[in-house]
Parts: sequence; structure tokens; C-alpha cells
Amino acid sequence: MIDYYLVADFFYGDFTGGAELNDFSLIDRFKEKGILVKKLYCRDITVKLLEENRHAKFIIANFITLPEEYKKYFIENLDYVIYEHDHKYLKTRNPIFYKDFIAPKDELANQEFFAGAKAIICLTQLAVDVLKANTGLPNVPKIGASVWRQEDLEYINTLAMKPKNGKYAVMESSNPIKKTALCVKYCETNNIDYDLVSDSNHREFLKKLSSYEGIVFMTGHLETCCRLLVEAKMLNCEVITQKKLIGAASEDWFSLSGAELTREIEAISAQAPDVFISHLS
Repeated sequence: MIDYYLVADFFYGDFTGGAELNDFSLIDRFKEKGILVKKLYCRDITVKLLEENRHAKFIIANFITLPEEYKKYFIENLDYVIYEHDHKYLKTRNPIFYKDFIAPKDELANQEFFAGAKAIICLTQLAVDVLKANTGLPNVPKIGASVWRQEDLEYINTLAMKPKNGKYAVMESSNPIKKTALCVKYCETNNIDYDLVSDSNHREFLKKLSSYEGIVFMTGHLETCCRLLVEAKMLNCEVITQKKLIGAASEDWFSLSGAELTREIEAISAQAPDVFISHLS
């Protein structure tokens, strides 16, 4: 039996960021197809481990802590795809700094590692377009959205019809990329009644968010999808954001909301493993 490994710096439980939630959900969707995907921390990789698993298939997610010697080993010896979350083909990991999102050649990073992959699998069309414009690499398929577990979509459905309070939510975050202060300024300038909303438990955060008319979200990063905004729309919340920086907004389904959007995301999530399997077969 061929083993599948998902390689990452961190996993859900270490952090609850969008990348970690995506990885967690993808592993669960593989499990639905009867395929066990083993988690493998970058810090735990050794040459011996890779040699013993030369016939395995590797999905490489975030890999900031992966040493160069192991990247070289992957390139020369193993079948792998890159599950691209956050622009690791750039030194800055943020195309927002460059005109038309295209960086100078000396700002590129990990080019051999990306070129050695069987495919670089992105979340949305915006992520595909920006990656290809910067790297020139041809084999860049997309899933079409972030990935959710079935039980999480069912939970969102239970919240989606909750009565709205007429106010807008602003995510309270100390992360400067999330631009909380800019969102507050936008609300105050436009006379939007808002609350700062936060919760370390993701489900509790969604429960709070579901009672709001909408969400104001500004970003200092080109979002390869933006899981938060997709969840907001599935909860029937209006979204105020900078669409040109939001990968989800590049997909046709972004015009949907509520149960209709949830059904679309359910279909995309269920089919997500097939994108990986087709390029690792």
C-alpha cells in the first residue's frame, strides 16, 4: 500500500490558522475515501525517514522550517506536490508589495523546490494566476476553494438561519496583517455600527459571527482564499472587503451565500483529494 504523508511546520492543535485548518480538513476528506494521510512535521524529517519511504506520496504544505538538504532530497528522489497556502515562492511571502503582484526575479524563493513538484496545488484562481505570473511554472491546478470537513459544514448550516442583530463584526486581532484598526476606521467613517469580535475557539467565533448582519475585513496580505469570509457568507453575513486581494472573490461561487454556498463548498471539499491523487498517481 502506498503511504501518503502531509508535511507541514505545524498542524491544527498547534495553531488554528487557515493553513492548519485546511490541512486538517484535507486529511479528513482523504479519510472519507479510505486513504490514511499521515502527518509529518518538518522538524521530524531525516534522510533515513525519507529513504525508508521512497515509494510514499508527499503533500508538502507549509515548509518554512524544512532544511535545504531535505528539499534537495525531495527534488531528486521523491514524488511530491506542494499544497500552496501563502506564497512561499516569494521571499516576502506577500505579493501585495509588488506592482500587479509580480515580484522582481531577485525576490523569488524556493524556485527549484516548486519546479520539482509534480504539481503546485492552489486554492483559488487568483492564487493560481499570481503564482504562474511570478514563477512561469505550468502545472498549477486548483481545488477551487479552501477545504472544510463535512461536520464543520453541517455546524455552519445550523447557525446560518440565526437572527441578525443589525450590526457588523470586526475581527479583533493583534496580527497586523488582519488590519483591525483599519476596519474600525472604515466603520466609523461610514457610520457602521460594529463590534470587535474574537474567540480562541473557532466554533465559538463562528457562533458569535452568525448573529451579525455582516463583517468588515481588510487585509495586508493577498489571501489565497480567505476562509473567514467564505464562512461569513455561508452564515448569511454580508462581506465588506478588498475583493482584489481575496482569492475567494476570484471564484464564480463567491456570489452565493447561505445554504446554496455551503452546498457548493461541500462538493468542492469532497472532491479535493482527487486533485492530489491525480497528480501523485
